[in-house]
Amino acid sequence: MKNVRLFILAILGVCLSVLSSCSGKGGSDTLCDHKKAEAELFWNYMQKQDVPQVVDYRSAEDYAKGFIVGAKNIPVSVVELNGTNGDCEYVKKVMAVFDVNKPLFVYGGKDAFGTNGMAVPGQLACKFCSVTLLVGGYDAWVAAGLPTEK
Repeated sequence: MKNVRLFILAILGVCLSVLSSCSGKGGSDTLCDHKKAEAELFWNYMQKQDVPQVVDYRSAEDYAKGFIVGAKNIPVSVVELNGTNGDCEYVKKVMAVFDVNKPLFVYGGKDAFGTNGMAVPGQLACKFCSVTLLVGGYDAWVAAGLPTEK
């Protein structure tokens, strides 16, 4: 009976550590994990946050034409993505603005899965506790009729 209790406590401990992974020191330097979400699901994830952290990595010109409500524009260049495990210049710029212990939502243009598209969330996921990429980027968001700003 005592062994069963210890086993249950051990399982609970593991579950609690997994659930609290976003309240620690941020993402892992060895496990760079991120997820992708269609516009509606991305919006649902954002709504679960008190103040969602949203990064628009498109150009300043594209951002000026419209962006997801509350998004901050931090444009990315290929040069800034040089590095591994979140050690690139772009990640440092984003970390200076956002809390690594809270989920981060990122999007680009419709070609979000192009050259920079997958590198951005991958690099950020090495430092942030959770990173979600908007599938189809800003164009998919607009097509879904979700809120935007100018």
